[in-house]
Amino acid sequence: MKSEVDIVKKKTIKTKQTTKRMKFDQSLSKIIIGLVVVSSLLLTYKLFRLGVLSNKYLIPAVLILIVLSSILSLWLLKSKGHASKIVSLIVVVATLLGVNQVTRIRNLIANVTGANKETHVVHVIVMDKSPYKTIDDLKDLNVDIAANTAADKKYIDLTVDEINNKDKVEFNLIDKNNYLSVVNSLYDGEVEAILLSEAHRPLMEEYKPEFEEETRIIASYYFEEEVEEHGEGVDVTKDTFSIFVTGIDTYGPLSSVSRSDVNMIVTVNPKTNQILLTSIPRDYHVTLHSFGQKDKLTHAGIYGVRESMKTLEDLLSSQVNEKVDIDYYLRVNFTSVIDIVDALGGVEVYSRYNFNVGNYSYVQGMNHVYGNEALAFVRERYSLPNGDFDRIQNQQALITGVINKAASPAIITNFNKFLNSVGGSFELSMSDKDFNKLAKKQIDTMSSWEIIDIQLGATGSMSTNTYSMPGWNLYVAEPKYDTVKAAAEMILKMERGEIISKEADWPY
Repeated sequence: MKSEVDIVKKKTIKTKQTTKRMKFDQSLSKIIIGLVVVSSLLLTYKLFRLGVLSNKYLIPAVLILIVLSSILSLWLLKSKGHASKIVSLIVVVATLLGVNQVTRIRNLIANVTGANKETHVVHVIVMDKSPYKTIDDLKDLNVDIAANTAADKKYIDLTVDEINNKDKVEFNLIDKNNYLSVVNSLYDGEVEAILLSEAHRPLMEEYKPEFEEETRIIASYYFEEEVEEHGEGVDVTKDTFSIFVTGIDTYGPLSSVSRSDVNMIVTVNPKTNQILLTSIPRDYHVTLHSFGQKDKLTHAGIYGVRESMKTLEDLLSSQVNEKVDIDYYLRVNFTSVIDIVDALGGVEVYSRYNFNVGNYSYVQGMNHVYGNEALAFVRERYSLPNGDFDRIQNQQALITGVINKAASPAIITNFNKFLNSVGGSFELSMSDKDFNKLAKKQIDTMSSWEIIDIQLGATGSMSTNTYSMPGWNLYVAEPKYDTVKAAAEMILKMERGEIISKEADWPY
């Protein structure tokens, strides 16, 4: 038989073990309580920093976190089982996932807003059959490279400096006074390579349609430049403001200076919840703001987004003798439209005609389109009766569809996909602070918007005297100034806080 001493020893050991387990259990509960409190505080802080939720949503969210933290803490202190710990840890993980999601949203807003830089890209281009694969292949060869320094002197000089001093490549710069001579010198074998900006590279295809297939880029040089500030003094929750939307499809970063294939002014009245989409044909024959000479509107983008904005401000203001301001710009890479539309679960677009593009068919009236269908819809012009003018209508229809879907509660179910798709798809010069104020107002009211679309009229013509391509016989769209005047008056009417109507204000 066991002695009483042994029994006492065992009881003492068991008691100590029980006490030790209880202390460990209590310590673990306190640690978990700490995690619950810290994760809740962190989520609260992130929600406040996000800046897009009004007190209508923020206060209840914070109260829920406080109540939930209190209940879990009391349960952990009083419970001796594992259920309280498991549930609490699940809540901690869920809260931290919320922190991560809110952080992603805040980073996205910061990344796509406040755009104030443009990227100038200059390429070293050779013929596709050339033996040169990289810039290093030109070392010690002292080759001839042609460039049009008259049109691109600043960035050609910077590129020459980079090649000479960074890449240690010496070459002879052959100066040409126009791009025809530059391209011909490459094709004729006069030079081994040319320096050509990305902004001007698409222009070469108007002269040689197979330019992209017949040549090859062996090096690219990037130079950033700040864009002049604008939009000062605008309260986006109260004042009417206008955004210049420029659609690009270009090599390099989204901020690259490039021709603008889509040119649209989006005027927003946050009080009346009206949006006016004013589209301008890419070939509009306008006077460039900085040079005082006629050119295509699409070419204005070569000289920077502010050149396009100022040129359009001049055009509109000239017809009403009153300043029409464009406050912000939005760069959109239209090749990213596929991801954005798919992330929204497809959008509704209105087509004025029945037409087919490849494997896609569109009917007159409303069409529900997904990414690839949407991209084909906004790119097609050849099967439409009015060509580029009908394509502009389709671009407006797509933007209307995206705005309607993104401003509706339906975005919530596809929010993660939407977040993943928009990064790198657009840049907005509006500050993140102003964007947050606008988003907060929309989330708070979830109000619908009346979207009115108009298009400046034009008549087709030819010109050999465009600033960017002198001597080339190019198609241009001569403005119908009565439509320019009517559009300017509608924008000014919105700026005065008045309601506009397509039926009353746009008789075209």
